[in-house]
Amino acid sequence: MQNRNINDMRYLIAIDSDGTLRHSDGTITSITKDVINSVIQKGNIVVVCTARPRYHTSKIANEINANQYFISSNGTEIFDNINNEIIDCSYISSDDCEKIFEDVSNMNIRAIFVCDNTEYVTQFTRNDSQTLLNNNNFCEVLSKGVKQIMIIGSDKEKIKKYKQEVEEQYKLRIIDTSNDKKEEIWFSIISKDASKGTALEKLANYLSIPIQNTIAIGNDNNDLSMIKAAGVGVAVSNATIVLKNNADKIIDSNDEDGIAKYLSEMFL
Repeated sequence: MQNRNINDMRYLIAIDSDGTLRHSDGTITSITKDVINSVIQKGNIVVVCTARPRYHTSKIANEINANQYFISSNGTEIFDNINNEIIDCSYISSDDCEKIFEDVSNMNIRAIFVCDNTEYVTQFTRNDSQTLLNNNNFCEVLSKGVKQIMIIGSDKEKIKKYKQEVEEQYKLRIIDTSNDKKEEIWFSIISKDASKGTALEKLANYLSIPIQNTIAIGNDNNDLSMIKAAGVGVAVSNATIVLKNNADKIIDSNDEDGIAKYLSEMFL
């Protein structure tokens, strides 16, 4: 039997957003958009897979015209944007949410509880998709289900101390992609059953695409699970050492349109 060419097979391609798809200034170049569009036209499926909430992920997916499916909130939700339908979602238990809300209130820490398409935020909000969280509307948060909790602030020692407490006291997954050089540091809390890699496997199964026909491209340690899960794991050259050490292939950086070059070589 003759071996099939890659162009005869349907692929699922998961691409991280910040530091991977987008340049350092937040833009996505026209050449990257054009290449992704050509790859999709050949019957492949491109999904944005990011730590960002649904409303932000949707904007990125629409910008590159890969707006059918996407994975948001560090792999906790797989969403069908065309049919406005949740394909799969992992939630943090109500008990853990209540305890964490009590913790951050007592410690005066800013926390973002990600629910559905809204972020409920302690202390202050930064955009129209965020709602100020307090004792009066916390029941509303629990009723919707919490996908991800982000702990963020400029008091770095306090944030690091609380991260250690969460690691010791809760059976949850901690994801830290922050940078000490920045004004604020952060970490995210999700269900122990969730990850970008798990979401990629679930979406591949949902779409009846063999896992060996999947490609994952990322730059940070929260991309490690999907790099390992995918048939081909790809790291941009600006990725962390850990990610590059686990990748099957290293491509040019986000600022050098590494994704456009790689996908062109693979599919076009």
